[in-house]
Amino acid sequence: MTPLHLHPDSEGGRVEAPVGRTPTGRERLTTRTLRAGVHLVFGTRSWVRRNLEQFVEGMTGKRILEIGSGRQDLGRDAYSFRELFDASNEFVQSDVVPEYGHQLVDVRDIGLEDAYDVILCLYVLEHVFEVEEAVRSMHRALAPGGTLVVAVPHLYPYHDEPTDYWRFTDHALRQLLRPFGSVEIRVRGPRKMPIALLAFATKAHGG
Repeated sequence: MTPLHLHPDSEGGRVEAPVGRTPTGRERLTTRTLRAGVHLVFGTRSWVRRNLEQFVEGMTGKRILEIGSGRQDLGRDAYSFRELFDASNEFVQSDVVPEYGHQLVDVRDIGLEDAYDVILCLYVLEHVFEVEEAVRSMHRALAPGGTLVVAVPHLYPYHDEPTDYWRFTDHALRQLLRPFGSVEIRVRGPRKMPIALLAFATKAHGG
């Protein structure tokens, strides 16, 4: 999810600027350089991609919602993982920023029940202050037996300030996901000092 006062730039990334002011060229360049360096050093996106490739193998005919699909000016799937899923699946790209051209979805209040078999929420929750509301909303939107896939940072630089609110431990993530029937958490890096965490949370039948 991109806060509304963060301005998309023309070559990648989301640039912080005070409300009402367009970011300068130097701010855009700084943001792009920092993001490229962070992805290279931490490898979080490629790590999530490898785990998702395993998760989606053989998946067909499912209803999938992606939260925070991002900008499209570099290509429809430049910031999305839609390409990993078989074409037989119904894949809904969404974002909170109207300019990105996806379905508008506020993760805190999706407004649907039992609607999706899979929800992807990848590096979004750190930008949602009402994080428990968001998890409850996604739980309601999942069909029984459906899976919520959540990626969150632990040791990670500030980004998209000032709406970069949270860093998560394994214990915090388990508490947040306690409405789910089963939860598997994977870590990027050492367990005691992870860079990021990835959770697969399955909604119990009947609840």
